[in-house]
Amino acid sequence: MRLLSREQYVNTVVDLVGDVAELGSVFEDSDEPSSFGLVQPDVSQVELERFQQAADLVAAAVVADETRLATLAPCSASENPRSCAKSFVESFGARAYRAPLTDAADVERHLALYDVGAATSHEHGIELLLRGILQAPRFVYRVELGTAEKVGERAVKLTGHEVAARLSYAIWNTAPDAALTEAARSGALSTPQGVAKELERLLADPRGASVVRRFLEELVQLQDVANVVKDEALYPEWKNLDLRTSMRDQTRSFFDHVLQTEGGRLATLFTSKTVFVNQSLAPYYGVTATSALVPIQVGDDKAAGILTLPALLTLMAKADESSPIYRGRFVREALLCQQLPAPPAEIPRPPEVTPGVSTRDRLIEHEVNPDCSGCHRLMDPIGFGLEHYDAIGRYRATDGGKAIDASGALYRTRDIDGAFNGVSELAQKLASSAEVRECVARQWFRFVLSRFEQKGDECSLGDLLEGFGTADADLNALPRAIVMTDAFLYRRPLTPQVSP
Repeated sequence: MRLLSREQYVNTVVDLVGDVAELGSVFEDSDEPSSFGLVQPDVSQVELERFQQAADLVAAAVVADETRLATLAPCSASENPRSCAKSFVESFGARAYRAPLTDAADVERHLALYDVGAATSHEHGIELLLRGILQAPRFVYRVELGTAEKVGERAVKLTGHEVAARLSYAIWNTAPDAALTEAARSGALSTPQGVAKELERLLADPRGASVVRRFLEELVQLQDVANVVKDEALYPEWKNLDLRTSMRDQTRSFFDHVLQTEGGRLATLFTSKTVFVNQSLAPYYGVTATSALVPIQVGDDKAAGILTLPALLTLMAKADESSPIYRGRFVREALLCQQLPAPPAEIPRPPEVTPGVSTRDRLIEHEVNPDCSGCHRLMDPIGFGLEHYDAIGRYRATDGGKAIDASGALYRTRDIDGAFNGVSELAQKLASSAEVRECVARQWFRFVLSRFEQKGDECSLGDLLEGFGTADADLNALPRAIVMTDAFLYRRPLTPQVSP
């Protein structure tokens, strides 16, 4: 099972009942689960209360709007209200749970909730049904039980409705629409060809056209930029909330540009010299601009695609200084898929930011202290290549009164070990790496399936990588490459839990 993300919950509710004021604010302060397959923690009491609050808010909004209520749960004066409620459970419940309600006892359990509310009024009965459905486990989780069809010892075929939900949440980030639900009902999703046909329809929709951009946004953790804390005495510009919004919008515009205008190739993601600028970001590039984001070309080795996006550089920095550690770790884990070991329990206090001492100089202990060097050798030398960019992603020539030394090196990679000087050379190395290409495909696998790869996924990963490679590492080819794999069309058998 996979818990719906905050965005998926809101999108699904809006598709079911229409816009509901203040719904998004219910989840504003909640932690969003990772999109890249990290193990989900148990749902906390606070999260349960938020789902309840959201369900109550939506139900109240629906019954307060006569037109909306009549559309969702029609019931004429000549009809039996409980019969109307039964029809509502079967139709709305099937849409909400992403599967038909075929068990009469299940329908009756829902109607028992309606009966409690109907003692007051029919409308209150529908309200209680809505409140129950929109916080039910079958709604807030994507449940995949599979079919009884025997495929093998290591695979269970998904039902058509489960495939539809996988496809819709992967591409649109919301529940299946009527056409996809009908394809599931008719059996059209029982073959890879049928799934591929529906995929093309979903990708042609504006919601599908942005799926790869959404993947890249998640990869750089763009959703966190609005909440980054900086030392505003050192960086007074950070008080301007427009700067954070501009960084976010600049990143989205850059991703769209790479995907739609520059051919979508992975290498271009690292080497593009195009940046998007408005009046908030103009000082970063020494230009003047209006409130609208417009593309410009940046030379002098100051722009290297994704690596020099101010949003990413800001996220991968400390409150008061740049961080070769954070930036090197991002490259190592997000772009090379190499999991670094946990830091030791006793970490020495980092040196304070001191005038006249560069960040690179403050990290010299990582090279000479054997307790530090083992891990930091895999991070710091990569991050040094990005030292021309400060804690809010601005280009600088000096740090601590000294000229920046942006020389660095990569170690323990399959195909790009060696020295480099500056971000452009680092970007060229990453752009040419088969290991990076494989990692991006692996990250896409995790993003779409909401889980890490496991033993037995080798064939699916191989098929995904082959499809990506055949398309010359065009990022736009990733959606088509994943839906043809067994990992997408099947799930693993459940492991029986034996009590001691």
